[in-house]
Order: sequence, then structure tokens, then C-alpha cells
Amino acid sequence: MKQLLNPKSATLTRHLIESTIIGAVLTALSYITGIALHWLTPATLNWLEVFAVFTSYTCTYLCVVERRINYPIGALSSAAYAVLFIQSGLVSSAILNAYLAPALIYGWLRWRKDADTRPVTHVALKWAPVYLLVAVLGYLGASLISKSFGGAMAWTDSVILAGTILAQFLLDNKKLENWAVWAVVNVFAIYTYWTIGLPLVAFQYVFFLANTVYGYTTWKQSKEKTDGLSTGKEPVVTASSDSAQNEIIRRQGE
Repeated sequence: MKQLLNPKSATLTRHLIESTIIGAVLTALSYITGIALHWLTPATLNWLEVFAVFTSYTCTYLCVVERRINYPIGALSSAAYAVLFIQSGLVSSAILNAYLAPALIYGWLRWRKDADTRPVTHVALKWAPVYLLVAVLGYLGASLISKSFGGAMAWTDSVILAGTILAQFLLDNKKLENWAVWAVVNVFAIYTYWTIGLPLVAFQYVFFLANTVYGYTTWKQSKEKTDGLSTGKEPVVTASSDSAQNEIIRRQGE
């Protein structure tokens, strides 16, 4: 009972309810649109895909509002997508999601608890060339592996793999620029998944593309609030950065 009356617990509960509602509404909208446009029929529904789509929407919202619980939900979604993409012949995407399922443990540890979460920061300019080089090498490696396994649409599928690994690493470290990388990944994903015959997954990535704008704006406000607290200026108040004050106190105590 005390936990329910706790403001932080109440906020987490509210975000979980909101994420569930948003996930359910967007999943339903995706499938209603798919049936209306004759992409599928109720008889051909793939329930693994339904689960992957729903948990992916839910995870994305929780990520935007900086809730650490997005990681275990994201791991479930990635595992489901790994199986789905193997069935569709998208080798790189399948490998990517198989990698993400356990790799999300890193992000879980990096974010820390919601009450003491890592603040949003910019990528240091000196690291930008390193990130770019790793992404290029990741693309080349993924492309070779995908082609050797006879994967479909190897070049765009490999862009998705390399871009997602980079974007996820930046997100795990709460770098604001992760949203720009996600935007590029989402454009390639829409084209690839539509072309390969996964229209509902492609439709989902249209939402994800729009969400990069919302995510960037929300995280930018969170960063401005943290910066304001650290400089003594009037902070920008956001609902998603209620732990910024705790971060400043923690820093001052170090």
C-alpha cells in the first residue's frame, strides 16, 4: 500500500498503464489498417508478430519517458522479432534481434534505477569518427554474413543491423543523438520490411520514425532540465526527467 502511495511508484504505474494503452491502441490500429488495405485477413494473423508489435510499441514509449523497465520488455520483443525475421529470410535482422535480447542487459545496467538514472548528454565530438567507423565495419561484416547465408535484401538489411547497434549503444548511454540515428534506421526499415512482404512491421516503423521527433524533443527537454539544475538556472520542467535533481545531488556528493 505504501508503494502505491509513493509518488515515484505512482508515476511508474501511470507510465506502465499509458504504455500498455498506447501499445494496444497502436497495435490494433496497425492491424485494422492492414485488414482494410487487404495486407492480411483475420484468418492469417501471425500472433507472434502481434506480440512483437505490441511489446515494441510499449517498450518505445517507456524508453521515451526514461523508464528503465523498457529493457526487459524490449528483450521480449527482440526475441519475438528474431524468430519472425528468420521465418521471413531476413538474416541480418534476425541476427540483430537475437543479439539485442541479451545485449539489453548492458543498457539496463547503464541507465541505473529510475530514481538515480543517467542524465541525457551529447556525444563527445572526438568519439563521432569512432562511432562512424564501427558502424561502417558493422555494415560490411553484416552484409558478408547475410549474403553467405542467402539472406534477402542483404544491403538494406545490413544497414538496419549496423545502424541499430549504434543507435542502441547511444540510447543505452543516454546520448541525445541516438534519435537521429534511429530516424535513419527507421527509413531503411520501412523500405526493407515493406518490400520483403512484412507490411505491418513496415507500418509500425512509420510510427517509430515519427516517434524519433517526439523522443528527441522529450530528451532534449530532460537534458535542459539537468543542465539548468547543474548551473543554478531555472530548469525546463518535463514529466520524463523527474530524476534530474537526484543526479545533480549525486554528482555534487562525488
